[in-house]
Amino acid sequence: MALGKNGAVYLVCALIGLGTAHFLPGGWWSIFAYLLITYHLYLGYHVIISEHETGFSLPVGSTIITHLACVSLVVCFALGRGLIPFFGLIRLFVPALAPFEAQWLFSGKKSNSKNKPVPISKEKAAQKAAAVADAVAATATVDDYEEWLRYLAQPNRPPRKPGVSVQDEYKQWLVARARAKVTSPKQ
Repeated sequence: MALGKNGAVYLVCALIGLGTAHFLPGGWWSIFAYLLITYHLYLGYHVIISEHETGFSLPVGSTIITHLACVSLVVCFALGRGLIPFFGLIRLFVPALAPFEAQWLFSGKKSNSKNKPVPISKEKAAQKAAAVADAVAATATVDDYEEWLRYLAQPNRPPRKPGVSVQDEYKQWLVARARAKVTSPKQ
């Protein structure tokens, strides 16, 4: 069974943690040393090899507090070993939280194309506007049509643009009316 690159690095970090903890007096100190050394080595590895430009995603103070919260979670798993025997096995996998923390706290200056707005071509914008106009026209009521007829009967209304049909002007008028209804304050 192949461990993969991350699994091999995790195993090396765990062996370093166990080796260091072996030289400490037995009991809680050796458990804390194993967890904290392994966790921080594995966290450092993930921060260094990250595929993005590394930076804080939170302000420095918040990053420190969040890291301390993650470390306290690791310590709680170490303390839980004395209360629940099963936690002795779980503590071997606790440093696997390091990739999550590395991604969460140290991916601040990510140059990712997913976050950048994609410019829309004029054709697509016109198609979207036409789709919105069609949708608004499909929901038009008799009252809307009567209001449209009153609008057409106004003597000072702006002239229709050349090349625009009466139906297209009606759709544009409906969209403008819908926007006015949405933006006008309710009384």
